[in-house]
Parts: sequence; C-alpha cells; structure tokens
Amino acid sequence: MNSPRFVCPHSKALLRSFAGRAVAVRVADVADIADAAAGVRNSGNELFCVIVETILPLSEIEFHEDQLSIPLAVMTPSMGSFRALARSVDALRRSAIRVYLPCNNLDNLAALRILSSLGIHVCAQFVTSANDWEALTDLMTYAVLGRSPHASIEPFSFIAANYNPHSNLPWGLIEFDDPSRFLHLDEEGHVALSRYELKRGLFVAQSVDELGSPAVASAISERENRWRRFFTDNHPCASCAGWKVCLGRFSDELPADRGCATLFTELIEVATMLKSSTSHRDEGGVWRP
Repeated sequence: MNSPRFVCPHSKALLRSFAGRAVAVRVADVADIADAAAGVRNSGNELFCVIVETILPLSEIEFHEDQLSIPLAVMTPSMGSFRALARSVDALRRSAIRVYLPCNNLDNLAALRILSSLGIHVCAQFVTSANDWEALTDLMTYAVLGRSPHASIEPFSFIAANYNPHSNLPWGLIEFDDPSRFLHLDEEGHVALSRYELKRGLFVAQSVDELGSPAVASAISERENRWRRFFTDNHPCASCAGWKVCLGRFSDELPADRGCATLFTELIEVATMLKSSTSHRDEGGVWRP
C-alpha cells in the first residue's frame, strides 16, 4: 500500500518535521494559498493540493491568477451571488479547482448544478442525514447521465466511474476521509484518522514518527474494515440495495424516509447503465483525491 498523504495546517515548522510525503495543506485565508503551496515544496514534500476552508461564499472570494494554477479544494458554505460570481467564471473554469458545498439545502444543490454546467468541478458534501434525498437523486442523475457538457459533480461522478458490482466502493477519499489515503495532522504533528477525529482531539499517534507502529497499522486496518460490524450486528443497512456504495454512511441517524437507500440504489443502477454504454462522453477532469 502506498503511504497515505498528509492533510495538515500551513505551518513551516510542521512541514519541516517530515519529508518525502504528498501533502494537502489547509489554509483559512485565500491570501495564503501561494505561500502554503511554496511551503510544502520548500520543505522537501510534494504538494497534492491546497484546501481552503472559508466561511465566505464562493462569490466573495477573490482569487488571483497565480493561485488558480495550484490544485485547490475550496470548502465554502455557499455559492453566493451568481451576479458577483459571473466575473470569475472564466478563470475558475480554466483553473485546477474543485468547489465543495454542503448538500443539505436546496440552494446549494442548485448551485452545484449551476457551477458544474459552467465547467467548474464541484463536490456535494454530506454533512448530515437530514437531506432532500429526492433532490439529491435528481442531482446525481444529472451528474452521471446528463447529456449537456458539464464538469464533474462528486461523489457521484467518482462512484459511477469506479463502481464494481463485485466489490464495495469506499469514496470517503473524495472528501479526504479515508485513512488508507489521507492522515490528518494538527499544528503539533499529532495524527488522526479523519477530519472529524482531528477536531475532537482523537489521535492514533503523537507524531508521524509513530506511523510505522503496529498500533497505528491496526487502527487504520480496523477503520477500513469497520463495515463488517453491520453484518455481525444485523444492521438494516447491511441488507440495503445501495450498500456497496453507501457502506452505512448514514447509519447513526438513518433518515425516516430511507431516502439515502433510494439515492444509492439508483446510483448503482445508473452506474451499471453507464458501464454498459459505449457512448458515454469524456467530461475532462481536474485533480482528484
């Protein structure tokens, strides 16, 4: 297995504490993008992307041309004003950017579709089980089967392209949430298996020097195989037709209408349809986790 990439804050001291790793570096201010990218490269590591975690709507973020040549994951709460964003559309379309929007409201679902139709790659972030599942299913259908040219809408595009009826398909890596692919570091270099655990101070190692230890390897293996407990516990998710691409992601708060089952079951159906078709267009691409 290849070494996991590191997701870490923009800290020169932290970046210089290891070398030879692929790094997704986090910043809160767009003004820090270029410095963060240079900091990774100057530390003897490889830049995977810069993750911009902002409270600003996309339309209020002012990017400079040199920033848009850097692979960017922009996590923003909303698209904001389309009129304000319109002046940046051409630059964003040419850039190496993917825009992440929470998909728990209808405005953002519409924004994901609009941005994709404009040629800007996007990702729907699942932040809750309280979603409009019917609207999400419509967005998924557009993402995978839409005939008009558009950029990718993750995670649907990834799942459709990689679905295999004979195996499960974890897709947390799209959101940097897969410890076999990404490990999360805080300012002091403590290591967590996910962004969720990082925020809560739940660490599997006190530094990157411990990553070769049996304890860390065991923690990563346990996380990768956590899906097995659904079968030993006879959980309802284990018998769901959408299991292979959902893997119980919403099991802690199952939607009353089981809309998640409808979404992922239909996604499997359209992915199967897609693979049997020889006329599927190539959407082009931008960097992908």
